[in-house]
Amino acid sequence: MRITIRSGEREFTVNCAAGEDLLTVLQSAGLNVPAGCGGRGVCGKCKVHVCGGSFGAEEREALACRTEAEEGLTVRVGEYVGGGLTEGGREDAAGGCDGEEGFGLAVDIGTTTVAYALCDLRSGKTLKKHAELNRQASFGADVISRIMSAEAGNAQLLAEAVRGQIAETAARLMSEFSVPVLKKVTVCGNTTMLHLFCGEDVSGIGRYPFTPAFTEFRSMPGGALGLAMAEEVQLLPSVSAYVGADIVAGAIAAGLDNEDALLVDIGTNGEMRAHSGGRCFCTSTAAGPCFEGANIECGTGGVAGAVDSVRTEDGKVVFTTIGGEPPRGICGAGLVDALAVMLGTGAIDETGAFVEGDKFVIGGGVYISQKDVRNYQLAKSAICAGIRILAERAGLALAEINLYIAGGLGFYLDGANARKTGLLPAEGAEHQRVIGNAALAGTRMCMLSRAALERAIKLAAETEYIDLSADAEFMDAYIENMNF
Repeated sequence: MRITIRSGEREFTVNCAAGEDLLTVLQSAGLNVPAGCGGRGVCGKCKVHVCGGSFGAEEREALACRTEAEEGLTVRVGEYVGGGLTEGGREDAAGGCDGEEGFGLAVDIGTTTVAYALCDLRSGKTLKKHAELNRQASFGADVISRIMSAEAGNAQLLAEAVRGQIAETAARLMSEFSVPVLKKVTVCGNTTMLHLFCGEDVSGIGRYPFTPAFTEFRSMPGGALGLAMAEEVQLLPSVSAYVGADIVAGAIAAGLDNEDALLVDIGTNGEMRAHSGGRCFCTSTAAGPCFEGANIECGTGGVAGAVDSVRTEDGKVVFTTIGGEPPRGICGAGLVDALAVMLGTGAIDETGAFVEGDKFVIGGGVYISQKDVRNYQLAKSAICAGIRILAERAGLALAEINLYIAGGLGFYLDGANARKTGLLPAEGAEHQRVIGNAALAGTRMCMLSRAALERAIKLAAETEYIDLSADAEFMDAYIENMNF
């Protein structure tokens, strides 16, 4: 059976089985259709337009995960593929650069976003940075959804999605700067993302005792991972099933091996690392993907047109968008601002309940629902409680030490609003430092410098993991921090 797919200016046909859901068909065709719930039909993100067959000649909106393929069907898909997020320009030469000849690509495989930095290895200069939505998003918004999808038989598709994405982006960047070959591609990511990239079994990560197939540093020929343009692919070391190479790289960028401080990467997993008196501690909290736009009704990643700031002027709600484009949704930073405004205007009370109505309208079709508020409360409570417990266990006083906030959210986060809404602790505000994508910065450092790479390997090996999943003190702090 054949159906027709339209995506942007492209139109092509694919073969599929009768009764197969459209989300599966589109995934197999390599199209990045968001499906934060992993195809359970509850998030509403996989909307497509269909016509033909039993649907008739007029296009109708439908959920891809709940619509069966049938002969003669035409499916129009939004232009999700290759949606890029510009992340910055050129950088000065990096300190500690080894100065080897050739070019390298640093890659941070995030659950939601894949970020890149193309570098001249001799000078250490970054030629270009780029970020784009992870094509695995159609298999679920979080690592648990991806693990379940892999165990359901989609492991190869998940691997191909991210490998193909990296290969295509690398080729574009190489062409732009006339780079004939990449000497190395250095990769970080959470433990699940690295496993899926390598095609390793993720089942051990998804169930107790949460044992990953590997955590050590790996080096292999690029061709082994579908990256024929690279001589070598390096995978930075992880710590545990839920503390990955991204937080290790972030620690290198923040200099946490030389300073008593705490680093939190605000993303789907809420990974955290503390350095205290020569000892390293880490943990992770299940924050969920709301800071990256998933599980939020109008949520989106940090793409052009995403609402990234919200405030009031003369009693009216005003907002800005990334790139000044027409609003297409709200990203994590905008969500934090919106919740702060809602608290300040009395739209919600301290419990998060709406005082009147069931929506807070921002503008341009973007709004915050009661469900969005609850999802934010769950996420911010997990992050803040994790910070407090990790600091306590490491013997650090939050009022006195530097707290580094990393992750994609860190490019736009308003610290005052983060504290007002309970995402960050109120104490030590003057010591809180927003540092952006530290994972990519640290990966770049490890690519350019063997000394930095050896520091990363040492940090990963010496880190003490604190499991909060059954920790009574964490649960108490989590519940206590739920209200605003």
